[in-house]
Amino acid sequence: MAVQEFDFASGKVLDPKRKQAILASESDADAGVLKETLRQKGYRFMGQAADIRAALELVRKHKLGVLFLDADLPGVKLNELVPSIKKAFPDFTIVILSSAVTKEMLSEILRLGAMGFLIRPVQAEALEKVLAKIK
Repeated sequence: MAVQEFDFASGKVLDPKRKQAILASESDADAGVLKETLRQKGYRFMGQAADIRAALELVRKHKLGVLFLDADLPGVKLNELVPSIKKAFPDFTIVILSSAVTKEMLSEILRLGAMGFLIRPVQAEALEKVLAKIK
């Protein structure tokens, strides 16, 4: 008999094939909003990493899901990191988080292969809009 995961908040047995999410950010405030909104939308939160090495280890371990990547983390060079993640883990969707954005930055992020962008601090409504675009 397989073990099933139960969500006490909703009173439902969770689908083991539902999408997974990882947060690469030092912000606990962003983590709180992400965890709650993702849970409500049926995602499994697989962890938060405060540095890029730990985040990539989580990506390697899970191989499938959504990576919320804070562009402001030390050592993050989006023009190198996003394409390499997309090449190595094509089943990961990347959403960039940043406290500041320009039209040029947004255009470049999308060109590199990220699916979307969220301004920090993350707002639940904006996160829901991004999640609605993920298939």
